[in-house]
Amino acid sequence: MKRASAAAATAARSWRDSASLILVTEGLRVLLLKRAAKSSFFANARVFPGGAFDPGVDASADWLPLFRANGGRSFAAWHPGADGLAAQAAQFASARRAPIFESGAAASVAPLALLPEVALRICALRETFEECGLLLAADGDGNRVPHDTQRQALPQSAVKQDGREFLRLFSILGLCPDLHSLYEWSNWLTPSTLSSPRRFDTAFFLCCLPAAFQVRLDLAEMSGEHDWLPPVEAIDRFHSEPAFSLSPPTLYELAKLAGQADSLQSLEAFAKHRGRLGTELYFPVLGVGQRLAFTMHPGDCRYPAGPDFNSGRHVDLGDIGDDQLMRDRPANRIVH
Repeated sequence: MKRASAAAATAARSWRDSASLILVTEGLRVLLLKRAAKSSFFANARVFPGGAFDPGVDASADWLPLFRANGGRSFAAWHPGADGLAAQAAQFASARRAPIFESGAAASVAPLALLPEVALRICALRETFEECGLLLAADGDGNRVPHDTQRQALPQSAVKQDGREFLRLFSILGLCPDLHSLYEWSNWLTPSTLSSPRRFDTAFFLCCLPAAFQVRLDLAEMSGEHDWLPPVEAIDRFHSEPAFSLSPPTLYELAKLAGQADSLQSLEAFAKHRGRLGTELYFPVLGVGQRLAFTMHPGDCRYPAGPDFNSGRHVDLGDIGDDQLMRDRPANRIVH
């Protein structure tokens, strides 16, 4: 999808921006959290950590003194007024930028204290800390600080009650959010055809951890269950265990990860390279034939040139015929 058309089409928004973090550790195992049964969005499903973007917290200018006080590496690399911005802007201009980085809430905060690429990473880190207790922090030289949950100066509950406490937590520790360990991975917008009125435009980042950590779940949002699973095992359980539910983006991203690399080091190298290329918006569109229904994504052969992000209408494929749609199956990734 072309950048201009996607950005214009998302102008009349009926969703919230959010960010999610795909955490991968040794053995290429991925962290999946099980949402609570009472959750209003994908109840009981396994998901990656993440949640809604808060402009007053995640894009606050109050982060800038912290960046400066910690050696300026994050400040110089990410702040719009810093040296090196021209090179970064040129890099992003040549990449495929998802609308969330250009026209989303993160990009429209005024005055623009932080680039959307920074604010959305802070959101992903904050929500990950709130939901499972992992604090990804770096020192002034940009080196990751071991994630020892015992050294945290503020509990998860304090940050959940007031997101501004996330900034205070880093100030107390004298550290910065480990922005550079998060690689831009994908961007999903909740389909308008879902029965739930809640929709999110979510930036997904990937982070490689040398070792798993002690997960401390927020039981208000999560069921108390979590798993570190290889992608193929998670997908197999989704198909064989009715109670093992995966949200569609989670299933799709696990399928992308399966067989992507043979080691954590090679996956991180791939993610770093891929992140520099930018991401496009993935907006699933329902195509309905005579007896078949297709969930179509950009690149699928029947995906519309200009999808309607707000109408909730499916694409009528009834005149094509189910036999032809079945022959299309290799070029469409999810068929119901």
